[in-house]
Amino acid sequence: MRRCFFVCAVLAVALLNACTTMPPQAVIVATPHRATEVAQYFSLVGRISVRVNDKIDSGQIRWSRSPVEERIGLYSPLGSQVAELVSGTQTRAVTLQRGKEMVTADSVGELTQSLLGVRLDLDRMAAWVQGVGLQENVNTDMTLINGDVWQVTAERYQSNGNYRFASRVCAVRSDIVVRLVIDEWMPQ
Repeated sequence: MRRCFFVCAVLAVALLNACTTMPPQAVIVATPHRATEVAQYFSLVGRISVRVNDKIDSGQIRWSRSPVEERIGLYSPLGSQVAELVSGTQTRAVTLQRGKEMVTADSVGELTQSLLGVRLDLDRMAAWVQGVGLQENVNTDMTLINGDVWQVTAERYQSNGNYRFASRVCAVRSDIVVRLVIDEWMPQ
């Protein structure tokens, strides 16, 4: 069950990454109400669920990105840690730990390519969570690099200073539904 949740959660992250087109840099995104900056460094706490056919896996996610380290923790619905992905700017290596098992690679893309067959780009996911390229409450067809088309919706944008983030992101393709609910998002 934990391995299945981990694989589903990493697949969900891959899906969310593949749908984005811009890395998070100090850019200004025009919105109808105000300009919003895109944070390069932040922390995020939320919940993730993946439904494939009639099977649903869910859990919690904690993601922090700073100038020196990026850390993503995946937790069971009751809060037990299932896996942790750590990437440091000093070493440029990425480490994934699941229980006592530890896997190391030169990049997140290399690690996830070997585990899932999909290269992840966390910069793109960070931008997507902040609504870059998405309109609030509008279903948008997003074409992934492999040609798959997903219907993506970002809901309930929230503000934190000059920044915004989607409180909920949903991606649907055929019988697969991925939902990311963001409970806390803080720029650093």
